[in-house]
Amino acid sequence: MTDAQQRLAEVRAAISRVLKNGQRLRRQDREVQLAELNSLRLTEKQYAEEVAAEQALLQGRGRNRISYVGI
Repeated sequence: MTDAQQRLAEVRAAISRVLKNGQRLRRQDREVQLAELNSLRLTEKQYAEEVAAEQALLQGRGRNRISYVGI
């Protein structure tokens, strides 16, 4: 598992915890706020793009590169 795949798995696990337990946890007289769901989803999107780019590179497909030549 690559670093990007590991980070993506960790972010998805964090999203799952937030969905299951909510964004705030209370223990006796303490309250802890977990990461915001919106920021986790944005991070998940970014890491998913990194994983897709890595996999495309490994398969030899790379990024689409379009260059326009001026006349």
